[in-house]
Amino acid sequence: MPLRKIEEADLDLMLSWRNHPSIRQSMFSQVIIEPEQHRAWFRRQAKKEDCLWLIYETHENRPAGIVYFTDMDRAPRNAFWGFYAAPDAQPGTGTRMGLEAIDLYFSELGFHKLNAEVLETNERSLRFHRKLGFKVEGVFQDQYLGEQAFQSVTRFGLLAAEWDEHRKVLAATFPNRSS
Repeated sequence: MPLRKIEEADLDLMLSWRNHPSIRQSMFSQVIIEPEQHRAWFRRQAKKEDCLWLIYETHENRPAGIVYFTDMDRAPRNAFWGFYAAPDAQPGTGTRMGLEAIDLYFSELGFHKLNAEVLETNERSLRFHRKLGFKVEGVFQDQYLGEQAFQSVTRFGLLAAEWDEHRKVLAATFPNRSS
């Protein structure tokens, strides 16, 4: 399977991706993270039961991205997700990673709804969520204070029943999902 739990051995690579300017500019926290901060964060995350942090690997077992589910509420079976492909990832990696992650979330973990929040300046992620079948559920105006100014945040949602139909279209476009 191209998704596996993040291990301590992955932390340096993960941090180098997370601190890369192309990724950092799209995150809600845009500060550079120091290695010890990152390790302390990982220790806290490892103890939580309401999150799942995964690394995406190509069919050559080369790490190519990060996917995470947070605020996993098991009663109504919903959560939030986030992701980022490695800065040098091949084109299409994000879509393949998204397919694998959403399949895992709905099919294997048995959740009902997946939520996302995207900064208005992250046009790639806004397009990506629509491509994956997410629907806009609202826009929170001036919700986030970035380094330069306030930004609006778009809230997306995707239901398991909607995914079943939409994934067929995407899977036809990306037949070799784990490459």
